[in-house]
Amino acid sequence: MNRVAALVVLAFAVAGLAIGFAVPMLGGLEYRSTTVIVFTALQTDDRPPTASEARHITERMPSWARVARSGAVASEFGLRQDEKIAAHEISGSQSLMVQLSGPSRDDLAERATAAANAVIKVVSIAEVPRGSSASRVSGIVTEPGSEPENMSLKWGVWGGVLGAVIGAMFGWLVCALKRPGQWVSQLASGGSRIGGADAFAAEVDRELRALASAVRTRRGMLVIGVCFVAVAGYAGTGSVGPPLLALLVAGFAAFRDARWIAVALLGLGMTVFPPKLELVKIGPVTPTVIEVALLIGLIVVWKRPGRSVLTWPLVVLTAAIVAGCAMGFLGGAEFSEVADSLRALLLVPLGFLIVYRAFAGKIAQLVAIVAVGAAAASMIELAASVMDWHRLLVDERTSVITGADTSEVSRLAAPILPMWGPLLILLVSGAFPLRPRWRLLLFAAPGIAHEALSFNRSTWAPLLGCAILVAIARFGSRGLVKRLIAAAALGALALGLAGGGVFGATGAALAARVTSVFSGEALVEDSLADRERENTAAINTLLERPLLGTGVAVPYGGEIVSYDALHDRTVVEARPWIHNQYLRIWLWFGAAGLLVVGLLMVRVAAVVVHSWRRRAPGTVLVVGLGLGLACIAFQSVLQTTLIDRPTLVAVALTLAMLALAVGWQPQIKVAQTPLPARRIMTR
Repeated sequence: MNRVAALVVLAFAVAGLAIGFAVPMLGGLEYRSTTVIVFTALQTDDRPPTASEARHITERMPSWARVARSGAVASEFGLRQDEKIAAHEISGSQSLMVQLSGPSRDDLAERATAAANAVIKVVSIAEVPRGSSASRVSGIVTEPGSEPENMSLKWGVWGGVLGAVIGAMFGWLVCALKRPGQWVSQLASGGSRIGGADAFAAEVDRELRALASAVRTRRGMLVIGVCFVAVAGYAGTGSVGPPLLALLVAGFAAFRDARWIAVALLGLGMTVFPPKLELVKIGPVTPTVIEVALLIGLIVVWKRPGRSVLTWPLVVLTAAIVAGCAMGFLGGAEFSEVADSLRALLLVPLGFLIVYRAFAGKIAQLVAIVAVGAAAASMIELAASVMDWHRLLVDERTSVITGADTSEVSRLAAPILPMWGPLLILLVSGAFPLRPRWRLLLFAAPGIAHEALSFNRSTWAPLLGCAILVAIARFGSRGLVKRLIAAAALGALALGLAGGGVFGATGAALAARVTSVFSGEALVEDSLADRERENTAAINTLLERPLLGTGVAVPYGGEIVSYDALHDRTVVEARPWIHNQYLRIWLWFGAAGLLVVGLLMVRVAAVVVHSWRRRAPGTVLVVGLGLGLACIAFQSVLQTTLIDRPTLVAVALTLAMLALAVGWQPQIKVAQTPLPARRIMTR
């Protein structure tokens, strides 16, 4: 990046910092003082206190937290204008944290203590049983009002850091679009977008036919046999031996052709095998089969040439990962947890390197292999669900909670599932052969069925939106409204039949899952409340450490609350995960890590835009893969993708295909497909 670009990025970062810092200050200063109340159960008769009385407090705590914000407390306390009372349960301790916020710090601590006493009085009155004069509970302020904190300043610093990151990303995007670096020379140019898409589809068709022919050869039968032994052997024994044997065979063949180890890496990382097939424990670390595949792959491809448009962003990302892990270890995280997270996160840059170099110049073959492998993996998963092959039902859950109803149906979540988002988008982009139709349906149907039976609502919306967008971009907008109306009508008919029980319990549960988005039932589920609590805990932690975060695997304040029936007590444990992955990135790697991930996204967006501008032959493919990555990025707001090894392998594969697609040149000339006049990807 030259000096002008650096100054532009710096200017945008400073502007973002100023805006982010100023916005929380617009409403004036706000201070906050905190108190803690401990409630005790009281027996209303002569019997001694029992466990049921103590349990009553635990069950009522969430209600009392809402009572603290009620008008009764405000009236009892004498709440001033611009003052606010908030309360949060301290899990497992029968305690309530009461916070009083106001524009002045004068006497705020004393008033916070008075507010806590008002909460105690209102709760005690509300807990008086009918016909009795004594309350079932009593409370005491164990921690009086704390020294007031300037919350406006804290939110200002938090907003300033976030604004600086967003500003730097926006400035980098402007520079990447207006004055890109030398990486843009690796993009192909001077072709036809539509002609290139047809040519690529023809090449994929040729590769699919070649794979079908290869299956009938001696080598093809050997490969099928090795794959069968790996899958069936693991399904029958649960041993790591069969998959490891298949890996060793692929590793031996990789010294002649590196594509074997790349395919083995993908097969072990995101098909039907568990993400962590562990080998022999070595101290606090237990290597996995996929890590052996990474090691062999790095040895094979290390000396191969292969710089890409994503090389430097991934190098910087690797440095951020290592730095975050080091900070987590120094911050007190368990070494085994830090090591496990590091090994998982490195799947992205190292997996990218192996796949990109192994399939250099062979993007069409890679797409064909991925499509065949994904369809086969999902069909195996669906068959395993029907045949009840438990070892192949990775991460399967036996119930689905929708609203207040629980359906006892199988919820599939095999390792291949994260890859179906980008792959389905690619299948409808026109960069995949559309004829014969039965073959396209054969590839797409297992993925659609698998996505449906995952019951993941957070996946469906971005996938559907990206698929529609890429289809419009490729085939034009004429007739779009009619097609959408027809599709909506068919979908409504299918949902009606499924909801009526025509397709059994699974169909009814799926229909309820879809309609819950529109009926509002999804908003009352515990899963949404859990995510809100996770986000609140993470943001509260980031208010204290907005620049550096906490480091990898350091608890962020999230909790798992359960009840121990044996000892009649509430158990509170640190929640090791969070669903919003951007908050996790900020926590683990600090603002610098958040910026690095953002700059990788900027590079992907810039690659897509420049491929479009240069009329690269692989434009349709690049746009489809870019939207596939966008689909995963949207899902990451509500899914635990950052620690999910199959998702990380899917990201590495999609990035590798994108990097290969930008330089692709057609080898097959085909007749251009006639398109509607109102198309977008014009020649």
